Amino acid sequence: MENKLKKISVVSSDKILKSKKFNDFYFNSINPTNECKYVYINANNVIQKIKQTSNLVIGELGFGIGLNFLMTIKSLENKLINNKQLHYISFEGYPLEHKQLKEIYSNFKELNIISDRLIKRLPLKMSGIHDIYFPEYNTYLTLVYDEFRSLKKFSFMADIWYLDGFAPKKNSSAWTKEVLENVYKNTKFEGTFSTFTSATKVKKDLMKVGFDVTKKKGFSHKREMLLGIKRRSLKNINFSLYDVNIEPVAIVGGGITGASLAFALKKRNIECFIVDKGQELGSGASGNLVAFQIPKLTLDDSIYGIFSLRSYLFSRNLAINLRSAPISNGVIIFPNRDREKKKFEELLKLKWPHELFYNHKSFDFKEFKNLHLFPNSGIVDTKKFLMNLTKSVKLINNFNVEKIIHLKNKKVLYDSIGNSITAKTLIWANGYEVKNKFLKEICIPTSGQVTYIKYNKNFLNEKLNYSYGNYFSQEFNGLHQIGSTFSKDLNHYREYYNKLNIENIALFLKEKFQNKFEVVSSRFSIRSSTSNRLPYFGSLEKENEYFIGGMGAWGFTYAPFLSELLVSHILQEPKIIEKKLLEKLILDYRI
Repeated sequence: MENKLKKISVVSSDKILKSKKFNDFYFNSINPTNECKYVYINANNVIQKIKQTSNLVIGELGFGIGLNFLMTIKSLENKLINNKQLHYISFEGYPLEHKQLKEIYSNFKELNIISDRLIKRLPLKMSGIHDIYFPEYNTYLTLVYDEFRSLKKFSFMADIWYLDGFAPKKNSSAWTKEVLENVYKNTKFEGTFSTFTSATKVKKDLMKVGFDVTKKKGFSHKREMLLGIKRRSLKNINFSLYDVNIEPVAIVGGGITGASLAFALKKRNIECFIVDKGQELGSGASGNLVAFQIPKLTLDDSIYGIFSLRSYLFSRNLAINLRSAPISNGVIIFPNRDREKKKFEELLKLKWPHELFYNHKSFDFKEFKNLHLFPNSGIVDTKKFLMNLTKSVKLINNFNVEKIIHLKNKKVLYDSIGNSITAKTLIWANGYEVKNKFLKEICIPTSGQVTYIKYNKNFLNEKLNYSYGNYFSQEFNGLHQIGSTFSKDLNHYREYYNKLNIENIALFLKEKFQNKFEVVSSRFSIRSSTSNRLPYFGSLEKENEYFIGGMGAWGFTYAPFLSELLVSHILQEPKIIEKKLLEKLILDYRI
């Protein structure tokens, strides 16, 4: 994997902003907000369209300074109520620096509140897909930091397209036949587009790919602009709609996966509840004191590397926004094998953002050359995260699902003593304990034990976490969490595993503790893993029955993102994810 993004400069005169790279203006007007309304929002009847759908999808080529996004939110602010949602998908190959955007937004006082929220949530400036949720506006912003031609990797249907405004002679990459064909393919029947551009060649090319195109009077001094509509449907696409009324949803499993599903459903205003055999949330593998959130980077564009990074960016941001991530100075990684040392040497050459990771030189560790700091990674307060994900969600505890009766439009869940619960939709999220034969065949139970030792004063204010094959957490609630063991042995040999965790502590940490470790307690649990290290989700043979699992030891990094994908799958929302990755994650028992 490689960060392919490059810096781009902007020059400005009052509110007229120009890209040095493309030698063209972001807006050709001294009144860009009104121009944006005219060219994009009004030309596509955005306000009218939100009244006709529960989930309006807008695609954009060229996020630029983000003004189209901000103005769309501003225009729809009072329309995005509980049953209305906006999904804004924008492709940008040359994102601006956060500092540049902040300076630009200071010129737009009427957008202060919205732009402040955007600045605070903007992702790391690195290639890939970045999801941002704005609960204040029932809006998802998906930023694809990549070239426009990357559109071919995705499959979604937009109601509206905002096409890049840079002149074709200045930015030809926005107007290639391949890009326009993929814009058409990813447009709903009777979906529309608009653009500043009025070039005759662009008009003809848009018509060739299938759009009905017309010219309209441009804004202010500009003579013309283009807008169009998709009138012809593609033969190979099934446009039929089916019932997506899934309420109420029973989620079986009260760990991080079940809690993440509840969060994804509730923010869409969908009624759901959690069923768990334990007394409280996190009674299984999700109940450790803390969990690490850190990506597993790879040297190539492997499925595993893409998924790990995408999940990390999504889940870490969610934990921070839900105030469930204790203040941390990051995670230091000490590669413990020659192969790992070589890998990090090569990773450094790929120019990842400093905010993601960098080679760390510290006086405390001057004897180490291979020392790497992930400054934004860290721990999660698991109990707080589970609680914040499931606010206002009912937990039915001490209920071990033993039998299910599938009736028309509902399912009845029974425990061993005959108690029952009724739901319309069922999602299995209970890890290795899932009872379905198909899922049991792909599930690999793996045990793990963490050990809690009393904090050491040398670490109390350091707030650093360490990974050295195993891990060692910063002080939290007076304890350091260390571990974890991995074994196919599902028995509880607690004392043996505690000794193993302490034996595996890196030498420099042992020296700081002077080899005096006071074990306070430990925790043993069993996780569900897979042979290819990737989790999964999909549909079972019964209608409205789904599953999700295989997180292994990475539940707090993988589960929030994968749960979002599953809910989008169930509701037929656009899933902005590489096709090759989605094919590996989604399983269908019915096939």
